[in-house]
Amino acid sequence: MLFFVCSGYLRSHGLKYQTVLLPNGLFTGVFGSSISHNDLGVLNMSRLTRYLEDILFPDYAMPGGLLPALYGDAIFMNVNYSTILAKYDFIGNVEVDYLIKRLNHRMSGIRQSIELMYGAFFNLFSLFESKRHFKIFRDATSAYRLGVIGFFILNCYTCLNGSACNSIFDSFAPTIQEYLPLDEDLVPYVEQDDLVYNFYDLN
Repeated sequence: MLFFVCSGYLRSHGLKYQTVLLPNGLFTGVFGSSISHNDLGVLNMSRLTRYLEDILFPDYAMPGGLLPALYGDAIFMNVNYSTILAKYDFIGNVEVDYLIKRLNHRMSGIRQSIELMYGAFFNLFSLFESKRHFKIFRDATSAYRLGVIGFFILNCYTCLNGSACNSIFDSFAPTIQEYLPLDEDLVPYVEQDDLVYNFYDLN
């Protein structure tokens, strides 16, 4: 997801966020960067694939004990990640290519949930559609954090109201009490100079 911000000069700059959308309609793993990076670069910086490999359990019923995987944009085609998948290329076999075509078509329909949720983000928070509200040159940290907070508030909204994602996957969002348990011990945020390489490290 992208949103553009203004530096205060004639040139426009922007931020982009890599997110993971769960079937229950909640966003997780929000990681932002400069808009100058492509999606593969942002994925590498976020270390999301390594994090998923650490927390997911292989399905040993499948050959090789495959890990569960996320389904992403076409830019992730032909990239060898154990936990990221994208649409498949045709292989030149008529029967197999027919199945691949049907699978890609079906998965493209499911990915509409992501676009619908991003649409909800901008519809609910028109602040992010106005370039002049953000000044990266003057206060980039606040601009970046505001995007992360936007996804957090959208998650709260989904807990209270549901989302299109819940309808598509026939799922339910957690209650706001489950999402924000009052008795949970939260880990305090600690500013890190090397934050981009410690994004998922909680200790």
